Amino acid sequence: MQTLAIIGSQWGDEGKGKITDLLSQKADIVVRYQGGNNAGHTIWVDGKKIVLHLVPSGILHPHCLSIVGHGVVLEPEAFMKEVINVRNHIDISKKNLMISENTAVITSWHKQIDAAREGQGAVKIGTTGKGIGPAYEDKIGRKGVRVRDLLNKDQLHSRLKQTAEEKIFLLEKKYGIECLSIDAETERLFQLGQELKEFVGDAFGVLQDALVRGKKVLYEGAQGALLDVDYGTYPYVTSSSTTLAGIHTGAGTLKGQVNEVLGITKAYTTRVGEGPFPTELFDEIGAYIQKTGGEVGATTGRIRRCGWLDLPLLRYSIQCSSLTSIALTKLDILSGMDVLKVCEAYECDGKIFKTARPGMDLSRVKPIYRDLKPFKDDFISDQLTPNLQAYIDLIEKELGIPVGIAAFGPDRKQIKFLKSYF
Repeated sequence: MQTLAIIGSQWGDEGKGKITDLLSQKADIVVRYQGGNNAGHTIWVDGKKIVLHLVPSGILHPHCLSIVGHGVVLEPEAFMKEVINVRNHIDISKKNLMISENTAVITSWHKQIDAAREGQGAVKIGTTGKGIGPAYEDKIGRKGVRVRDLLNKDQLHSRLKQTAEEKIFLLEKKYGIECLSIDAETERLFQLGQELKEFVGDAFGVLQDALVRGKKVLYEGAQGALLDVDYGTYPYVTSSSTTLAGIHTGAGTLKGQVNEVLGITKAYTTRVGEGPFPTELFDEIGAYIQKTGGEVGATTGRIRRCGWLDLPLLRYSIQCSSLTSIALTKLDILSGMDVLKVCEAYECDGKIFKTARPGMDLSRVKPIYRDLKPFKDDFISDQLTPNLQAYIDLIEKELGIPVGIAAFGPDRKQIKFLKSYF
């Protein structure tokens, strides 16, 4: 196995950071291929909590090159703050961290517009207010700023000027928000460019050369498949391709191939922000899972909504992201509960659906549950109890792909590999 993709199979927050960190031990390169600092990947090492938003989760392994791919939208100030924080744990230089020169840049105007829209719009999307959506709008509209522009003040000023009038008018006249002038924003971003220029390079070329030479590459995704701009629960989605397709457009592959696609899957389901959620629990069980699981967003601090595992949604994620195996995380949160259920199908308008679809109105479906025997594992022994093994066996049978990893805590050591990767 030369290439491995880490993709969230739900609405994000599945534990991708920990799994990426672990598998990075055997990788030569880790590439973040989409999203921005709206993502938060939490890693626990020897009792110390490290939260990464833009820096790839392979950064804690000195031998591994971490790449921020051109499919990402980069907030330079947030990136540099993160670099400073990570340097408390490990040395960082261009030898182990690189930003693609083609990566799109988030401006101060993008963040202000994002927050203003969410605050005044009729429909609440649940955005983080980090400027992600507006930055992708400029990128697709062919009027965005790229990282390479930050290194040339005249070029940067010219690029900003193309869209500044519209943004400043929108902020000041429509929303009544004071914002930076073109000159001030140019100076701010140029200074940030001087700080991060040591990391800027031809990341695509470096990645292609490494793939040709047989180096092991791990692709790290942010958010989850159900938040994909095309495949997700639109309009309550992010602005990038969070599925396998995002790797091809946001990083690059060798001959269009990824050997293994690992879907990170929480043992239950969570969602932060707005949008439909068929298995959401509004009772004491949901409250217990939220509290015991520490279900609070790493980026926003928002409480996550909690519910039972949703197999129809997982079947859909497997189809739209070509998942070949899954990592089942947070099993310890369900251990010891008196009740255990999974949603095996939906009922809607008198019909039964085993798999979700993009156009399906999930707010109208009724989940059909299967009751299972609860498990009470302490995860000290290498052996799983029969009830937990039955839970895993059911998931494998229903989804048609193996559970390759079982995780039962936040630390690197709290994991069991059921198949080999790399």
